[in-house]
Amino acid sequence: MGTTPSATSSAVRTAPRLFPLSDFDHSVASQPVSANSSNLVSRLVYQYEYYYGSIGVNRIPIFTLPSNQPVVPVALTRACYGSFLSTLGGGVPIPPGAYNTNSSDDDLIVSQPSTGKAWELWRATEANGRWSACWGGSLNTVRSTGVFSAPYGLSATGISYLATTVTEADVASGAIAHAIAMQIVNCHSYVAPANRGDCTGATGAPPEGTWFRMPANTPMPPGLTPFAQMVFRALQNYGAVVVDKAGAVMVQAENSNDWAFEGHTGTDPITTSFAGHPQYSVLNGMPWSHLQVITPPS
Repeated sequence: MGTTPSATSSAVRTAPRLFPLSDFDHSVASQPVSANSSNLVSRLVYQYEYYYGSIGVNRIPIFTLPSNQPVVPVALTRACYGSFLSTLGGGVPIPPGAYNTNSSDDDLIVSQPSTGKAWELWRATEANGRWSACWGGSLNTVRSTGVFSAPYGLSATGISYLATTVTEADVASGAIAHAIAMQIVNCHSYVAPANRGDCTGATGAPPEGTWFRMPANTPMPPGLTPFAQMVFRALQNYGAVVVDKAGAVMVQAENSNDWAFEGHTGTDPITTSFAGHPQYSVLNGMPWSHLQVITPPS
């Protein structure tokens, strides 16, 4: 994960457990299968086959910072509705040189494990050294279940991206030990662990918050990239949760720029695990039709 660059930050950290009260990093291998599982999986498969023919990987910046990182004010972006600024605790420790996803959402995540604080911002932009955002929120990761109180947070569902994004530390450690954020194109309503959603129509499509799992008895297909192999094992143990809508079916991973921002040299672990494949084909060969929809932990 990204930190303020320094000459001494080259050692790879093990993936931390940031949300001790969250269900996202507990095994769901024994959770019961939902009655409508086969229909929802069929709709998921139809979506990725219709939209580009694969499930790709989105990448989001995560800046992991020490407790003494200075806080900077964040203003409300003009023309945005309402205000979430009171939830930010007076500002966010966004480091100099920080960046967003450079997309229509301009997402940005800041994590401060030493204080148990995290911030997730939507449409976060910087101009002349001043940051603003359209929406977002903050969490105490020690006490949080990994879901923001409605209506705050980065995702449309309230589910934390920090709790569900595949990080550089995950891949460097050799295992993804948590549920993975998934984005789909069409959805209908929402279910727990989501506490809200932004679905419109699409009756019969998976609700936001749907929790998918790969059955434990599904053999890993040959020829998967190292990244896909880790995703496959994570799907068997922890599953994937529909966190948001997007223009294609995607899973979420950390931004490749974070590796250099932290002070490392060479190619970042996630990109290396792609084995030369672009993000839209790195998961090719995964047996998505074998997925099951499970009843989420309660």
